[in-house]
Amino acid sequence: MVKSYKNFNDYYSDANAPVRSKHDEFHIFRFSDLGDNIVERMGPFSTAYYQFAMGSEVQAKLGVFDTNAVTEKYTMVIYLPGQILKWEKTGDWSGYVLNVKENFLNLGSIAHLTESYGFLHRLQPLIINLSEEDYHVLSKFYELMLLEQKEMNEENMLVIRNLMQILIVFVNRIVSRMKTTGSFVEMKYQRIATRFKSLVFEHYKKNKSVTYYASLLGVTPEYLGESVKKVYNTTPKNIINEILFMHAKTLLTTTDTEIKELAWSLNFDDYSHFVKFFKKMSGHTPAEYRNNFFTSA
Repeated sequence: MVKSYKNFNDYYSDANAPVRSKHDEFHIFRFSDLGDNIVERMGPFSTAYYQFAMGSEVQAKLGVFDTNAVTEKYTMVIYLPGQILKWEKTGDWSGYVLNVKENFLNLGSIAHLTESYGFLHRLQPLIINLSEEDYHVLSKFYELMLLEQKEMNEENMLVIRNLMQILIVFVNRIVSRMKTTGSFVEMKYQRIATRFKSLVFEHYKKNKSVTYYASLLGVTPEYLGESVKKVYNTTPKNIINEILFMHAKTLLTTTDTEIKELAWSLNFDDYSHFVKFFKKMSGHTPAEYRNNFFTSA
């Protein structure tokens, strides 16, 4: 099945990378710190933390759920907790990687500045093509965090957290420039809807009930539905199903796990229920989807 990394150092070890974090909730390093013996590819896997990778050179093939992309120059890639990931190194990497857990970020303290960081709750990967100027501006924040990371006292932690928040504000500006359409949505709905999507990524394999997520958020299912409709123009159930479906598709095409075992891992109480769910979402049974994928590959 898909391996899930909760700790930075476990991930580094499996990647054969020499870097190690001294803090449980954040770590920053340069690509050059990875050395020459890093594995050529990893995945599928997921993480319990955010990753902000940015480079002047990032020659790689990336996969998030069933979406694939190729990166090269002046790129930022943001991975989210719970996404199923894979990557392959195809050339030079030059730049930075920042791994951070949500608790350390403390996004709620400045959510009013950036529309609740909607770009951090996407289903698909966020790959930003940066200008050279954008890259050099953002790299200053990474360099400052690297400097602060040399010491691990409370003051350094505070500075790093503040620098991370400012970095995200700058990234949000870049993302906002990329948007061609959009309308203002009341902040109270933004906060509920984006937090809901984050919780789904965390719990979707075990909980598929809208009522469960409404309870975690301290709102009624009706209010959750209203918030999701205003922000994402869909329903909470559709978001849960879409994330679950993307996970199932990824497992079908990247592992040889038996379909019955796959259904069990996604907490379907009956194999036939999983088949019906998958066929409703895709028009194919899981077996047909897997066979068609490998036949056309």
